Amino acid sequence: MNQRNYRNVLFISLSQFGIAFSFNFVMVFLPFFVHDISLYSSQETLIWVGFILGAPSFAAALTSTFWGSLTSRLSPKTLFIGGLFSHTVIILLMGFISTLPVFLALRIVQGILGGISTVGLIIVSGSSSREWVSRDIGLYQNSMTLGQLIGPPIGAVAATTLGYRGAFISASALVFVTVVFCFFYVQELSHEKRETAASTKHVMNRKTFIGWGICFTATVQLMFLPSILPNVFRGFHMEESMALKSAGVVVMLYTATAMVGTFLLCRLATRITSHRLIIIVGILGTILQSLLALNSGFTSFVAIRMLQTAMIAAVIPLVFSTFASDLDGRVIGFLNSSRFAGNALGPMIGTSVLAFSSLNWLYFTIGSMSMLSLAGYALSFTGARNTTG
Repeated sequence: MNQRNYRNVLFISLSQFGIAFSFNFVMVFLPFFVHDISLYSSQETLIWVGFILGAPSFAAALTSTFWGSLTSRLSPKTLFIGGLFSHTVIILLMGFISTLPVFLALRIVQGILGGISTVGLIIVSGSSSREWVSRDIGLYQNSMTLGQLIGPPIGAVAATTLGYRGAFISASALVFVTVVFCFFYVQELSHEKRETAASTKHVMNRKTFIGWGICFTATVQLMFLPSILPNVFRGFHMEESMALKSAGVVVMLYTATAMVGTFLLCRLATRITSHRLIIIVGILGTILQSLLALNSGFTSFVAIRMLQTAMIAAVIPLVFSTFASDLDGRVIGFLNSSRFAGNALGPMIGTSVLAFSSLNWLYFTIGSMSMLSLAGYALSFTGARNTTG
């Protein structure tokens, strides 16, 4: 990676914003839509909601590596644009579905196509330079985070003003706009870089699995909280109406600090080695995760959570940047599957552990998982330094 193609980085990041925005735009009213079209009982419908919400992340986790491997044989730009256009069609079709089995099938296909974010990562890393790769991957992640941040409130407004069908059509139109921009403004990776990607022998090894683990536990830290917020607010003796209003504000606040932390810490990676920075911010974020158990007030809880996400969110692009230089699609795809797995399992871990223990045990359990992955990463990095030194 010698010469940076900022236009590629910018438009691929904007397209990921469009996908994340549309996905979360739909997610906020999707449970209501499912109840609206359901012909099943309330209990059965609730089970359908769980499957329909969780299926895409599981499907994306399983197929992310496959999408990465395709880039060694097919044009990354063509794959990415094809995936974007397929998202456009699927979101549009959702507005005209009236049966839950068909809707679930569409969501599974949408999750399979979610693996195109792996292709986007490969294009970004291949369009970056060694000096800029951490910041460019950080921009890519922040674009997705921004979509996650502003998608839900706008989606709620769209569903109430345009109706469910109109909201689905609006989300589909936005993704189609990104298809057009990527078609005209994203350049194909150079033949030399694609040959390097195709001939690389850097396959899965111990470090790759350790990198997967640290990205997975970081994503779990980011994603577990919304599923248990009612229980958290109950501990602060908040009324249900106030808790519901506060939940959206709290999620927006710590998502915003996650973006700020990613931006600043990825820039810091040019002065401190990525390996060392991953260990430092990972430990600080995990300590803050455990400190959630020690606070006694709502304000301090929110403040700690905001600091925690500012630290831990940066770990993911920093880890990706350490593997990005070889452009191995399988490796990047495998690492990217950790985010999908964390998205899917984070809420499940949160609710499952809490069902059989307490909030404090939950915070320490997730903190312990993160510390174990960080210890493995630190030992692996020390071994690498000793070997080369």
